[in-house]
Amino acid sequence: MVFDPSGEILLNEESGDVLHPGGYQRFLKTAPMDVAYLGTWDGQRCYAVTLPGEEAERFSNRTSLREVLARQQPEQGCLACMGKQLLYWRQQTRFCSACASPLQEKAGERARVCPNCQTLYYPRINPAVIVSIHHGDKILLAHNRNFTGGIFSLVAGYVEVGESLEQAVEREVLEEVGIHIRNIRYWGSQAWPFPSSLMLGFLAEYDSGELCPDGTEIDEAGWFSLSELPPLPRKGSISRRIIESLLPEFQQSKP
Repeated sequence: MVFDPSGEILLNEESGDVLHPGGYQRFLKTAPMDVAYLGTWDGQRCYAVTLPGEEAERFSNRTSLREVLARQQPEQGCLACMGKQLLYWRQQTRFCSACASPLQEKAGERARVCPNCQTLYYPRINPAVIVSIHHGDKILLAHNRNFTGGIFSLVAGYVEVGESLEQAVEREVLEEVGIHIRNIRYWGSQAWPFPSSLMLGFLAEYDSGELCPDGTEIDEAGWFSLSELPPLPRKGSISRRIIESLLPEFQQSKP
């Protein structure tokens, strides 16, 4: 799996696929900027590689990780997420934060170790929560100021130190839209390497309070019928998957 220095994925020129059978070495006239081992795919060792700018310019066909998540097979999307996140972590984790020595690769583990003080460094994962809140036959959707194209999505945010996942869900909902919720249930998860998150999805029910967007992150929020939804996040995102998973359930509950 081949990336350019900006993080875009360079596609196989012949097949348009994200994978490049035959090894990454055949692309290179100079050494790669970085290489991360991902595991095996179809019996072959698989790597994520960052090409130098001049090498990457030879590729005319490229795509973003979001497009891969929306259009490729789930297994390839997983490899792409792993590759981008590992390459980012390796770029950001080159020196020991305790003694400033250059780090070395840890044999047998996906980790780096300080040769001076033996401090271990593992890839960082930042947990975040996202929740679908039901109120009768409607769900809560919100518009973040950073969204483009009038997109509405589910309430989401990062887990803080000392919180359980459920406490993070309750806090984020109260902070962003001003309501209390109940009956929080786990739905599923998705790697979200933008740059290094793990999104944990939940379902919950409205309990009390009036919608009041915080005005900082959320500028609009409302209750929407699943038969009349606003523009949603692209396919492949966990928010879109959660919403789509609810459609049969709500349709069956109609009289």
